[in-house]
Formats: sequence, structure tokens, C-alpha cells
Amino acid sequence: MPTGANDKVDKLKETLNDTSKPLFERYRAMFRLRDIGTDDAVMALASGFADDSALFKHEIAYIFGQMCNPVSVPALIDVLGRTTEEPMVRHEAAEALGSIATDEVLPVLKGYLTDKDQVVKESAMVALDMYEYETSGDVEYAGI
Repeated sequence: MPTGANDKVDKLKETLNDTSKPLFERYRAMFRLRDIGTDDAVMALASGFADDSALFKHEIAYIFGQMCNPVSVPALIDVLGRTTEEPMVRHEAAEALGSIATDEVLPVLKGYLTDKDQVVKESAMVALDMYEYETSGDVEYAGI
């Protein structure tokens, strides 16, 4: 997305959540918000979790895992806790939480080790492994 006036978070949030716009434009807004990276941009992205599209919400959770901004933690915890949510969205929320690795996510992720959904349960396991790495100070994730 071009820089300048379109960089305004409120405008990008509006585009992100406008289901009358082409999905391509909404994704451009999503990635521009990621690139801006401020707490306000994170909150704008989190508003996209109200969308009907599981794929769209999955992508937002994935971006939060890339950003590793603790401001996204409450929204990710909420999405992970939505038992009626598509498993792929909950899966990505769990892994994003593992990447962010704040103190508050550890007990949350442990709580999903017994989730009824196998994908979520396994994602919690992976996320806990990611949490351990992120808090370990190790340089490499998987040493040989």
C-alpha cells in the first residue's frame, strides 16, 4: 500500500473491516497495519477478529505472531477461548501467544493442553515449546 494518507490507522482499520471492499484491499490494509506496528495498529488489527471469515481471522492471528506485540495478547486469548471458533483460527491464536511469550500466556496455554479439539490441543503444545524457546535466551530454536 502506498505511504502517506493511507498510513492513518483509522483509515486502514476502516478498510480492514469493510466487507464491501475487495478482499485484496482488506488484506493490503491488514499488512500495512502490521508494518506500522504501533499499539494503535495492533488494536485496529484486533478489531478484525469480529469478521465472519475464518481465513481472515487466521491471518490476523498469524500477523500477531509475527509482530510479537503484547498488546495483542488479550485479543488472542479471547479468540483462543472461543470454542465455537474455527479450529484453524484458535490454532493460530495459540501459536501467536507462544511467540509473544509474556508471563500471562503461560497458564493460558497450559489450560488448552486438554482442549477437546485436537488441533487446538496440539497447537497449545507447540506454543508452549515456542514460549520456552522465546524465554530461554537461546539463539537457535532447534539446535542440531
